[in-house]
Amino acid sequence: MRTRLDSPTVVGVDGSPDGERAVRYALHRAETSGGGLLLVNAVHEVVPLAPMWPLLTDHSLLDSGRGALTDARTLVERLSGVSVPVEVRAEIGPIVPVLVEASAHARLVVLGHRGAGTVERVFTGATTIGVAARASCPVVSVPRGWDGHLPRRQVVAAVDGSEISRPVLAHAFALADQTSATVEVVHLWELEPTYSALFPDATMAREWRARTSATIQAYVDEWTTLYPGVATKTTLEYADVTRSLIARSAAADVVLLGRHGAGGLGGRMLMSFPGSTARALVQHAHCPVELVPLPTAGGSATSTTAATHELSH
Repeated sequence: MRTRLDSPTVVGVDGSPDGERAVRYALHRAETSGGGLLLVNAVHEVVPLAPMWPLLTDHSLLDSGRGALTDARTLVERLSGVSVPVEVRAEIGPIVPVLVEASAHARLVVLGHRGAGTVERVFTGATTIGVAARASCPVVSVPRGWDGHLPRRQVVAAVDGSEISRPVLAHAFALADQTSATVEVVHLWELEPTYSALFPDATMAREWRARTSATIQAYVDEWTTLYPGVATKTTLEYADVTRSLIARSAAADVVLLGRHGAGGLGGRMLMSFPGSTARALVQHAHCPVELVPLPTAGGSATSTTAATHELSH
């Protein structure tokens, strides 16, 4: 999906209040980091939204999508004037592949999220996870409670001590630098149930801290050197990963975590962020959740994050 825009922020638009919220958040990010907006509406021709749906033609489906895109574009122009360039794209096809294709030339994909059980619209938590699993750029889920008028100046970066920590911190520090926010680097862990009964909590905590704190601090130092003006806080805690991150999201502007975590001291300690954690955060976080992919094959974490730093200045 080529566009005239250079590294745009892609927004999934479906004509709902959730889609409008995604547009507002994407506009906020575009105004902060630069670049334009690519508003995308995708409708799968076989989705049975009503008894008469199979009778609708591709033309009528596209007309409906173009109407939602016109409304979204009008919203952007009303809020930003002409300061942020906008393109629109209506597509017939499955939602996830369309957005994944758009991500190939994007800096960010943004989707609005609605609560579990709401089926009248097309962009859901499952859509976000599906796009994030294959997207070439970070994917953000914006929850129903997000209010851009109440910035907390707090970016939470969840790291697991593996190589995914580098791109997560790269995006966290760049965003904090742009928004005058503090970065809270959070590393959470817990033993698998099989092992938790074998080691006293104090023993586990000592072992974990000894093996992990230096690794995490090395990653943080790398980025505080590049962003000396960004305040940081590092939290290492033996706690339930999902519950802790959801609790922290209430006081944050965004929570970032890697799409694929790896690690685990000798295979015993869970120091990664599995798909279940990402899905739970998308469903229950109080602030936007940003899922950051590993660098693509042929590129290194260092070169990718250096490019992020250069873009932010």
